[in-house]
Amino acid sequence: MKKRTALKLFATALLAGGVLAACSNDSAENANSQENTSTEETEKETETADENEGQTEVSSIEKQVTAYKEMKAELEKMKEDKEVDWSIVSTQYTENLQSEINKSNGEFDQAISAAIAAGESGELEQNVARQIIDKVTQSYFYSKQKSLHKDVVAALEAGNAEEAKMLFGEIKHLANEVFIPTAVKRDEYYKLEGDQSMEQNINAGLAAQEEALNNENVEDYKVFTQLTDKSIYRSYYLAANSYAEKIGAAIKEGASETDLQIKQAEGWGFLQAIKGSLAGGDEQAAAKLDELFSLDKTDAKTIDPAEIDQLFTKAILGKAKSYHDKTAAALEEGKNVDARVKALEGNMFTKMIELELIESLGEEKANQVFEHAEAWFNAVTEQNAEEAKMHSDEVLALLQELE
Repeated sequence: MKKRTALKLFATALLAGGVLAACSNDSAENANSQENTSTEETEKETETADENEGQTEVSSIEKQVTAYKEMKAELEKMKEDKEVDWSIVSTQYTENLQSEINKSNGEFDQAISAAIAAGESGELEQNVARQIIDKVTQSYFYSKQKSLHKDVVAALEAGNAEEAKMLFGEIKHLANEVFIPTAVKRDEYYKLEGDQSMEQNINAGLAAQEEALNNENVEDYKVFTQLTDKSIYRSYYLAANSYAEKIGAAIKEGASETDLQIKQAEGWGFLQAIKGSLAGGDEQAAAKLDELFSLDKTDAKTIDPAEIDQLFTKAILGKAKSYHDKTAAALEEGKNVDARVKALEGNMFTKMIELELIESLGEEKANQVFEHAEAWFNAVTEQNAEEAKMHSDEVLALLQELE
């Protein structure tokens, strides 16, 4: 397991506007991190839903989460050697989730539908099927929150603050019911506390976004989306990575092939949420990760945790570095909000591999990375291209040592 040493996180974004002070006495109080959604712009919607339509969508999200929980509860009967009623699982899925999941990503639907059918027929070991159903549904929810952030922005830009708030309520519901419980498990596994905790980082990101939303500040909302989204992203990455580590430990303990496959399925399911994004950092690394976690392509007992970790680091490092070029280009074009978004996104990808930076560079150099990264974001915010370039060059030079 990776070395776990506390590091000061980026504080700039959350300190802006006194956001951290507003988070006192809750789990976001000490989070000094940056997270959230993809920086790709969506076309602004020309029509906005009225209040009733917005309320319907909120109910739809709650209905989906409830269906997921009922499926999960039924499937988990197998953990106590009780018989699973697969008709409940199938009905909940087809009636309450399948349409939206298929709309989001047809491959997610194919994987879940196939796992339900194979689990029920016995073609696939039940616990393997259970993990595919559970983790791929969680991957769908991650994709859904990304689209919801864009919907909030569209509503704000259309001047519909009430709809924006209702949509944000859906994001918070997903965070509380799905993302934070997953993040807590990764925090516990990697012993991440205080400002390293993904749970606290997600909550801090949501608080920063809500502050911007209440002020109807669409620009800050766009920026702070990176705080939430990328912290959730990190929890999915570390979830997949942790299952590779667990497979390695289980192999040494002489675990059964089925036990190894269950862990492999869990890692594959979490990977589905982020593999498309990872390909933007290193396409070959992302493809290899998908291959290694795929039950039909790789024998679980041949999985090497060190290789998995290296592949993740390579792809995420590629993502982090790419945002330095994108930020410089946005500044040059006078797209200042876009530059802030991209700079924070780049910093969040750098933050994502914090454990690897500490392990490979040592704590002192790792701290230098984050100090220059924070100064870079500050300079971008101040539209000081020359100073931004100086700090960007320092970050990139240090990251180069990780390769």
